[in-house]
Amino acid sequence: MSNTVILDGAGHPLPEPVRAAARRRYAMSAAYSAAGNDHSSMAAWRPGTYSGQSALGLNRDVVVDRINDAVRNSGWASAGVTRLVDNVIGSGWRLSSKPNSRTLNLTEDEADEIGDQIEALWSDVATDPRNWFDAERTKSVSGILGLAARHRFTDGEAFAVLPYRMGGNGYGTCVHVIDPARLSNPMGQMDSDTLRDGVELDEYGAPIAYHVRKAHPGDVFGRMRESFIWERIEREDDYGRPIAVHSFEATRAGMTRGASRWAPILQQLKQVSDYNDYELQAASLNAVMAAFIKTPFDMDQLADSLGAGDIGKSINALSAAQSAAYGTDPIRLKGAQINFLNPGEDVVFTKSEHPNAAFEVFVNAALRNIASCVGLTYEQLTMDWSKVNYSSARAALLEIWRGLSAEKSSFAHSFMQPIYWAWLEEVFDQRRIILPAHAVSFEANPAGWVRAAWIGSGRGWVDPEKEAKAAAIRLATGLTTQESESAEQGRDWKEDMMQRAREQRFARKLGVVSGEMASAGVVSRFASDPNEQGNDEKEETSK
Repeated sequence: MSNTVILDGAGHPLPEPVRAAARRRYAMSAAYSAAGNDHSSMAAWRPGTYSGQSALGLNRDVVVDRINDAVRNSGWASAGVTRLVDNVIGSGWRLSSKPNSRTLNLTEDEADEIGDQIEALWSDVATDPRNWFDAERTKSVSGILGLAARHRFTDGEAFAVLPYRMGGNGYGTCVHVIDPARLSNPMGQMDSDTLRDGVELDEYGAPIAYHVRKAHPGDVFGRMRESFIWERIEREDDYGRPIAVHSFEATRAGMTRGASRWAPILQQLKQVSDYNDYELQAASLNAVMAAFIKTPFDMDQLADSLGAGDIGKSINALSAAQSAAYGTDPIRLKGAQINFLNPGEDVVFTKSEHPNAAFEVFVNAALRNIASCVGLTYEQLTMDWSKVNYSSARAALLEIWRGLSAEKSSFAHSFMQPIYWAWLEEVFDQRRIILPAHAVSFEANPAGWVRAAWIGSGRGWVDPEKEAKAAAIRLATGLTTQESESAEQGRDWKEDMMQRAREQRFARKLGVVSGEMASAGVVSRFASDPNEQGNDEKEETSK
């Protein structure tokens, strides 16, 4: 069988080096450009193959330490975490108990009545000024939520244990928020199939226990010994009551610890912070005013004038005389530095290029990238609303609210629901609520009893008039409910209804017209004015 010969344009066989180069280029090419090596950006890109846990487990401590340092010392990082906590937690969450009437063998009215009783009991616990629900007795339920959320948005996870000790509020259930840095393998053991980064797992990878240091590894003063003692805390007791709560969002299968949303953007955040510091330092130096007093002699003239004696001693004597003279009668210029030059010396200033004209553009572009990564808008991160109109603000609010709502739902399910479960079980154990004889017990169906919604902070209004009109139209046309509209603004519809009823009764008692009755005509005009929407659009277009 003859060998195949490739000819060039002149009919000559291709040289071997050319053929070898062609073979190498073909080997580097790929059907997907993402897998190719023939582009300069891809040729040196050789990422390792990591699982979700191995990618984080080996470097998690370093990543978290750097993020915490950035939150302590970078205004942008601190502001970002604060905005996330404010938007997701706000001033706290309201409980809206929703027992599942169909699986608990209750009528809807019975489920509503029992739910109202549960909400009343929870309200007392959540607002107790003695803070018995907090194991440290320093925080209300809102404070517990805020601290846990701050850990989740900084460290990527929140961790708490639910010890049982009888408190002054009549309950033994309480919450102790623990820094996730205390969660680790005892004595630095290597990860195994059943123990990963302080989390003990079963054969399916489900957590069954947590290994927690008795003190933070950074507590080097006073509690250093306890930082080398680990306690094994089971996830739940034999009856299913939660004991430990570990809240994080897994971004890949197999993860047992959470990754912070700041991790992908941390390098850029550090560079922007450094750049900002350099510009401030340069601007500060350029703002300093300096004055120089120059001796008119040059070295040759000075030598001639002093004769053939010891030049060094003569110069020293002259400098001493000058210093004595200026010391007796100093030159003072407010806000300026006076410097003295030796004979023959001069000062040359370089041309200042600070502040850099591109500084603001560059930093704003970087901050937009950072805000997008952590789930905020540029305006929320920087509090710069100077370039926002109604349309852009409304679009940004709707888009960002979806992400914040998803984050709230995830955090409520993984952190708040287990805590509520443990407390509600104790409520039924103490028989604070008497169930109908035909109702299913808590032990038989705990999931049906702990079914609840957590009402967080309100979304807010960009233009209250326009959005109130839209809400009124949605209610009038049956596209929404009072419960949904109230929850969107961080309110409980039942409490709103009861408050409105009290206001109307009080107004009738005094013989005045309540605000609700007085504004009834205004609401009806929202849906009947055909020119209103067009006027709003014209107004927005003219801006």
